[in-house]
Amino acid sequence: MLYLDTNILIYLFELHDPYSKKVATILEEFTESGKQLLTSAITVTEFLAGTTSSSLETLHRVPRLNIIPVDENLAEQAANLQRKNSIKIGDSIHLATAIQQKTEAFFTNDKKLTKIVEKYIPVIRI
Repeated sequence: MLYLDTNILIYLFELHDPYSKKVATILEEFTESGKQLLTSAITVTEFLAGTTSSSLETLHRVPRLNIIPVDENLAEQAANLQRKNSIKIGDSIHLATAIQQKTEAFFTNDKKLTKIVEKYIPVIRI
């Protein structure tokens, strides 16, 4: 399983060169090998607020993407990660989701977040 940070999906759908092609290639490799893609429900908010898309259907076009809801246990874990690592709440929810789902890697292009995530999960950056 590969966890997708919101910036990866924004690159994919907003066609941010040179990132969009690299993102598409990596996602294709994972999905063709039968692996699942995961992201948090917080991605829906961040994606719709940060792109020209006005519909959740855009995210549903990503093959094998599962959007994981935020429940009380995940929210508690995110709070602990936020406090321990001094990161933004959205980033702590992403990290907590990836840890809880036991993902094999975290795909992001956020340099600051990478330093924190690497303590817990391998990171793929473009």
